[in-house]
Amino acid sequence: MKKKTALIVAAAMVLMSVWGGALSAAPPDGGTISIEPKTANGDYDASLPAFVNAASDALAAKGFTTLEDPGHAAYVAELTLSRTEVGTGTAKASTGRSDVMPGGAGGSVGAGIVIPLPTGQSRLVALQRIRMEVRIRKRGEDGIVWDGAAVTVRAADTKKGADEVVASDLSQAVLRSYPAQPEDVVGVP
Repeated sequence: MKKKTALIVAAAMVLMSVWGGALSAAPPDGGTISIEPKTANGDYDASLPAFVNAASDALAAKGFTTLEDPGHAAYVAELTLSRTEVGTGTAKASTGRSDVMPGGAGGSVGAGIVIPLPTGQSRLVALQRIRMEVRIRKRGEDGIVWDGAAVTVRAADTKKGADEVVASDLSQAVLRSYPAQPEDVVGVP
């Protein structure tokens, strides 16, 4: 019976090392890392640089130094971004900008000021589900040493839905518990 159990355990260990889906080592405390961005569907997304910058800042807070050349970094962070349209919502309509104008008509003295007042109106905006996943592996190896994901639903074309804001929020959320492995996908309001 002991021999049979030992064979099963050995086979499971071999399968786990070949599969590469399980975490293969303890997450590093820092070091050099390069970021390889991609989208889940393989299409180009113009917001990827904003997500790379935000992830680089979040990794720097955890003790990593980001290198542009993946061939020189000790670790590689695979950053996967996915966006899905999930419907529409409402957002406050823009009221415009305040403005100050010097002088008046025909050489008179004074100034004019424009103060926009809220209209109380709203507009329809597209809602997007944005998911960012980060997998860290040692350069040249397939085994993953750490992975985590964060997701949010935001209105497009709003201040809170701007790429830089979403990228920062998701990057900080996904790496907040690092080096501890998150149990599930982190939700960001």
